[in-house]
Amino acid sequence: MEPEQPAKLDWLSRPSMHPDRAKWLRRCDGLAQMVGMGALAIGWGMRRTGLPPWEFGAVVILAMLVITVAVFIRYRWSLAKLSFARRHFWTVAAAGLWTVGIVGVTILGPLLPEPTGSTFGGSRWWGYVHVSEVVLALYSISGLVRGLRHVVGGGVNPAFLLVASFVVLITIGTIGLMLPICRNVPDDRPLEGAPFLTALFTATSASCVTGLVVEPTGEYWSPVGQTVILVLFQIGGLGIMTFGAFFAAIAGRNVRLAEFATLRDLFASEGLGDFRNLIFAILGFTFLSEILGALLIMDQWADLPLDEQIFNSLFHSISAFCNAGFALTPNSFVGQSGTFSVSLVIPVLIIVGGLGFAVLYNLSGVVGNLAWRWALPARFHAPQQKIRMRLTTKLVLVTSLSLLIAGTISIYLLERTQNDAENAILLRDAWFQSVTTRTAGFNTVEIGGLTAATKLFLITLMVIGASPGSTGGGIKTTVFAVAIVGLISVLRGRERVETFGRTIPAVNVNRALAILIVFVLTVMLATVLVVVFEQQPALFLDHVFEVASAAATVGLSSGVMMDNGEYVSITQLLSNESRIVIIVTMFLGRIGPLTLLLALAGEATPVRYEYPPDRVTLG
Repeated sequence: MEPEQPAKLDWLSRPSMHPDRAKWLRRCDGLAQMVGMGALAIGWGMRRTGLPPWEFGAVVILAMLVITVAVFIRYRWSLAKLSFARRHFWTVAAAGLWTVGIVGVTILGPLLPEPTGSTFGGSRWWGYVHVSEVVLALYSISGLVRGLRHVVGGGVNPAFLLVASFVVLITIGTIGLMLPICRNVPDDRPLEGAPFLTALFTATSASCVTGLVVEPTGEYWSPVGQTVILVLFQIGGLGIMTFGAFFAAIAGRNVRLAEFATLRDLFASEGLGDFRNLIFAILGFTFLSEILGALLIMDQWADLPLDEQIFNSLFHSISAFCNAGFALTPNSFVGQSGTFSVSLVIPVLIIVGGLGFAVLYNLSGVVGNLAWRWALPARFHAPQQKIRMRLTTKLVLVTSLSLLIAGTISIYLLERTQNDAENAILLRDAWFQSVTTRTAGFNTVEIGGLTAATKLFLITLMVIGASPGSTGGGIKTTVFAVAIVGLISVLRGRERVETFGRTIPAVNVNRALAILIVFVLTVMLATVLVVVFEQQPALFLDHVFEVASAAATVGLSSGVMMDNGEYVSITQLLSNESRIVIIVTMFLGRIGPLTLLLALAGEATPVRYEYPPDRVTLG
């Protein structure tokens, strides 16, 4: 036996005169990043106008000084100095860039403009601070990307990775929204941040692309807070891992096989070798759709200044594509269903975002292949593999189209037959609610004014939700489709579940049944807790609606008319205990209750035996 072999291999990978001390210096580097970024965020978050408190700038400078000194010492200890810069490129680059910036500010200090709103230091001091902030932010982002790649490629259970990523995102979002700069406070009032529960509820709703709010987004939050919310539902809709893989790809780094497998599971992609192209397709198609949607709906805010018009258009376009349902208007789009933006552009963004990225990628390949073959004569066709439409794509398209048509007709008829002519819903409103109820939280009619039958039907649509691998929630259209196909197979006396000339494996059928049961149990348990906490039997159906909306990450909320004539949503009327229940429900709805159970259970142990079959009487 050679017990020294592992140490030798470690020395070869990290050649240093003092490997243990170098390890501690790397830990100091990471700690300096966290402390420095915290000081940067809190310092700028506490300011109202002008510059942040100088103490936070000093912490940022100290953090960069620690990083620079640590990497210099590690270089002095290195036994392979020629390759040190290549092996620690980002750290060396950050230290070098910071040193050059500090020297430049020292030389050009007298030429820099004088700061405003500061009681400490001069232009040279704040030059040091700003250089340190920019370099630290860039270095921390690169470290985050490298950390994501390490975690993704480290063989971590994808379910656990998904849960952990959303926990981190919600935590960062909550801390950010609690900063005073994120709250819309008049200048004559003292600086005040949002309460913890309000920030936690909003961060969870945004990260889980739900759209439920306890405070009006356009009134309670400042432009900075609204931007934080926008970033949360953009990242929450696409997933943290998508951005990590994307930055790795544009940096020229190859995505390892372990990363391929993990990201494939996270995005429900059936292919493995084409995942790199899928990453670029996801972000490219997402940003292109959001920008195009923003341009098409700019007329909706034509009465606002240009900068507010652009921000409102981008905010609602991204919110629609990510199925977030956040709106800057006090009552979403109530009474605006007659405009082109609300009746067509926003529904199209919601539908496309809810189809699922793997489905869109497969569909674009099929359409592109057909267009290429149709545009060129047969003699010019190059030999290539024909791209076929996968079974998942067929089920998603057929189910989504059927639900959109059936939902529009059902909502229209239910309101027309059970409501008076003055309050009867219009066909365009029924269309909009059919689109948004399954995925996003926008509305063009007051949900509280709908009939009980319509609310029950909307709950059904919310439970079904969007498609797998999309930005929406619910049990997913494929689970609903498999359940319907399974029911048809039982009625026909078939032993196998078959559709579109394919047999669905029994494991998929069992998983669909498990997802359905766990989701329904989650909604029932959360409803029981809310009903117990609220003690308002008259609002029972509204509470069921609220829980179903949270679990399906839809974001629609019913409401009641108060004595003063003000319409208030059920979310705003909930007690703190019920809001905590809704927070947990939104989190479970985004990651999936079954995914959470799989994350907690870990990897399944293979079974090498099988019990003899036996029949069970079912009725």
